[in-house]
Amino acid sequence: MSAESPARPAGDDVGTEPPLELMRQRNSLMHSPASVANGREFTPRASDVFIVTYPKCGTTWMTQLCHQIRCVRHAKKLGMPASATAYDESAKPGECFSMRFGEITEVVPWDILAFDCDQNLDDEQFLTGQEPFAKTPLVPRLFKSHETARDVARGAKYVCVARDPLDVFFSFYEFLPAYMGLERGAVSMEAFCDAIFAGASHSGDLWSHFLGWLDRRDENASRLAESEKKTENDVLMVSFEAMKADPRGVARRLGTFLKTEPGDEELSETDLDFVVGMSGFERMRLDASKFDDHFVRRKMWTRVGIPERDWRGGG
Repeated sequence: MSAESPARPAGDDVGTEPPLELMRQRNSLMHSPASVANGREFTPRASDVFIVTYPKCGTTWMTQLCHQIRCVRHAKKLGMPASATAYDESAKPGECFSMRFGEITEVVPWDILAFDCDQNLDDEQFLTGQEPFAKTPLVPRLFKSHETARDVARGAKYVCVARDPLDVFFSFYEFLPAYMGLERGAVSMEAFCDAIFAGASHSGDLWSHFLGWLDRRDENASRLAESEKKTENDVLMVSFEAMKADPRGVARRLGTFLKTEPGDEELSETDLDFVVGMSGFERMRLDASKFDDHFVRRKMWTRVGIPERDWRGGG
């Protein structure tokens, strides 16, 4: 805190705890033990898809890509006109049918925070609005996760995004202190690297997280190579850099991976236009409130005990 900051009320944890320790303490309270257990012990369907990342590796971007892909297929199954999935860059924020949700975590629950947010992981997932949206579940169900390959709920399919560790560090450093109610610069880069980024994060250290998912993918590939069954690997690895360089190619791969029913077709060029357009930076920025984590932040900040005056970065 700067010298000009207003005095804190007696008993306030800010000022009585060094910023790094305060960030550690608050971060450790982000998910209740019951909610973590609920997420890890959940039994998913084989068709469910988890978007698993180390924090700040493109989680929200990948979530939007996967959500838009399932919405394209959803529209076709509902018999919606082709114009519904024709990308219109002039469309107003929230106007497209696939954006009928308050905040994306409401239609793609965060596995170990769902219980704390009064969400049931076993529930179907729906877009909001009138019929047919309100009564026709989205398929596949999608879940957000930062869990390791060891800890994540077993039995589903997993899209794992990796990113250049240096970029992850800078992004995480800019993000987490503010998310935990601290002022910019309150924790030094060196202290952050030695603590949170090196393993104090709930997701563990970055390298173990990446390697755990790579090992799981490769072990699955070896097992499938020895099997006579024609099944696909349940882990798809994608890099953040590939998403930037070739979003269309990544969307095409995701479209194949997210097939859940025999009748699901490969994404057409028009489908890809829609998916990539709706998941582009400029489009998502227009719908910023749908991607700002406010659905989980207010509940989390209240539980962690962050005073409202220290709520930063949305919510």
